[in-house]
Amino acid sequence: MNGIKEETKLRRLRLARNIGVLAVSLALIVSGAGMVVADQMLNRINFVGDTSSSQEQGGNILATVESTASGSVTQAKSGILGGLYHDDAITNIMLLGVDDYRSGDIGRTDSIIVVSVDNRHQKLKLTSFMRDLYVAVPGHGSTRINSAYSIEHGGAAGAKLLTTTIEANFGTDIDRFVVIDNSAFDKIIDDLGGVQITLTQGEADLINSELGDSRKNLSAGTFLLSGKQAHYYCRIRAIGNDYARTERQRKVISSIVSSLQQANNLSKIYKIMYEVLPLITTNLTKDEILSMAANSLTYVNYPVSQCRIPADGEFTGQDVILAGQKADVLVPDLEKCKKTLAQFIYENDIPTGTYPTESNFERSSDRTAFAVRFFARRNRYDDPSLQRAAPPQGPGARVVPHARA
Repeated sequence: MNGIKEETKLRRLRLARNIGVLAVSLALIVSGAGMVVADQMLNRINFVGDTSSSQEQGGNILATVESTASGSVTQAKSGILGGLYHDDAITNIMLLGVDDYRSGDIGRTDSIIVVSVDNRHQKLKLTSFMRDLYVAVPGHGSTRINSAYSIEHGGAAGAKLLTTTIEANFGTDIDRFVVIDNSAFDKIIDDLGGVQITLTQGEADLINSELGDSRKNLSAGTFLLSGKQAHYYCRIRAIGNDYARTERQRKVISSIVSSLQQANNLSKIYKIMYEVLPLITTNLTKDEILSMAANSLTYVNYPVSQCRIPADGEFTGQDVILAGQKADVLVPDLEKCKKTLAQFIYENDIPTGTYPTESNFERSSDRTAFAVRFFARRNRYDDPSLQRAAPPQGPGARVVPHARA
């Protein structure tokens, strides 16, 4: 009797062992296949080697994700790093939409939006920078902010200069950049089945008459826009001004996030990524993308808030001469803009004091160090009236008197 019991026990142990081995084997096969798929996906992205940023010197995006997952985000470090506001629990990614729709054109940044993945306050934050902002571009004098991208002939070099320009003028650390080809938004939106946008009659009429889309059925009201329709909606300047235009861009991005939240479907997200990744250039690393992708369902369920730089009352409208042509620009009050940006991104936890790491200054990247030197130099003009706005610099740049608030 005891022998039968022992044999039964041994069979159960062998069965449990075999089930365990099978489970581990399946896990290894699945994870191995997942790694192969992930590697194939990531190889579709246009990576650039330079990832120099303040996060690389003190903390990093991977640490942010890990600390959030472990519930220790309140312990994440923050402070002034290389003269810039920096918080390990908040990742600032500059998203650039490039209007290179003309053949052979380097393009300018049609949209400049900093996406802040705020794990400290569990929010997604979108900050639009008006493309007519007249700011000092390090090494190139003052011009419109969206020209910084084309000055360095676009691509990664253009994105790096624009990153430095925003950091130098507005004092917040930009951790990484993502440059998105003109057609990527269309693909994302179409793969999601469209985005819901509320239109005025004027906006609907423009989309219907100018777009060339077969779905010419729009009027005032809320509609599910196709990729082409949403893209054209973002570009409208005939109605309102550039403020209204940047608001339309933020509305579309918010609607994309909302669609992803509703999808809550990894296979759909995978399909979108597969099609869109070849249209992206970034200095995010593969490991950083994998870590963020693993938490993507968490991030897309964060509430979304929006901001615009400059805010009302934080700029003056002027006409300047650029390359021999009169140009209408917005000259920002940089101190007010810097404060608005910091309060929006960091809320009541604006970094103070030196970021707690060894040899901060020596470990700063060339890009960050250059931005800091330039930022300090730019605020020391002899004429006090120029200390709150970027003065005209460079060949052929001068201010033309213009009374517009």
